Amino acid sequence: INTAQSNNSGKSAAERYGLHMKQCIPAYQVVFEDGDTIPLGFPRSKCAGESFSVEEIKQIQQLEQESILKLDSLEKNGFQKWQEYLDTCAAFLDCGLPNFIEERLDLVSLPKFIGEALREKAKRWPLQPHSTMLSALFSSPKFIALASFQDLYVGLEPYANAKQFG
Repeated sequence: INTAQSNNSGKSAAERYGLHMKQCIPAYQVVFEDGDTIPLGFPRSKCAGESFSVEEIKQIQQLEQESILKLDSLEKNGFQKWQEYLDTCAAFLDCGLPNFIEERLDLVSLPKFIGEALREKAKRWPLQPHSTMLSALFSSPKFIALASFQDLYVGLEPYANAKQFG
């Protein structure tokens, strides 16, 4: 439901249908093959504009801190590396969506895209295989799995990814 759309009453589409929308925090939890878990998807705005109680905010902050410690336990500076990877993904999406998918020239997004692509001697170059980029950025197999599970939704070449297909 698009909560941004409203009619003349000033109510969102969700409100018109009697729905109360509340952000799910964390957005998801990753479960690894060995049973290890990491909660992810905490808002960067720190719950601004949401109707959370003080107790809920404390609980969210505690979960986020546990997530940060977990990421740092996977490899040195794990949380920082993860945040930098997400920043790279955001820059690639912000530039790639309008310029390559929608075929609409968006020059404003190009400098950040180029900066991320060339960062750290082009480790993040977007035209290389995603697995090559991830292996250059992360040493932990769990980080690589965490950053690559979405590839399964996009589609993989089965002969080059035999382990993924059994």
